[in-house]
Amino acid sequence: MSQISKRLEQAIDAARALPLNQQDLVAVEMIERVRALSHPPTSLTELERAELEAELAAARRGELATDEEVVAMYAKHGL
Repeated sequence: MSQISKRLEQAIDAARALPLNQQDLVAVEMIERVRALSHPPTSLTELERAELEAELAAARRGELATDEEVVAMYAKHGL
């Protein structure tokens, strides 16, 4: 086994004290975090960034999709 940091050892020791079902939750979160750290962040084009900023601004103004619009979008994509 390769070397691990003291902090990671402490985290694993703390997780060992949890019930098994909670240990599994910690394991899932750790795996997801490792995956996130292993992949570079997604780069956006200027157009994608502008579209995202516009959508975030609309959400901050409370301009959200209605329940009917969400259902229609899911239906359109077979979900």
